Amino acid sequence: MQGYPINFGASPGNRRLMEHPLYVKYSNSNYGAINATDVKADLAGVLCTAETSEIVFFLSSILRVKALLA
Repeated sequence: MQGYPINFGASPGNRRLMEHPLYVKYSNSNYGAINATDVKADLAGVLCTAETSEIVFFLSSILRVKALLA
């Protein structure tokens, strides 16, 4: 079985993820400046497919870090 570890990590050459609009939106922000409600709204709008799993894990990782900071 293949999958993603709970702690998200992306390969530097992963263009599909690195060029995704939601990755671009959050990747240049400090965790403290990110609004968890916005991340949840963006996550709710992601289509539930295998192709979107990388962005789902990226957004979920942001939410886990935000929870640690609370």
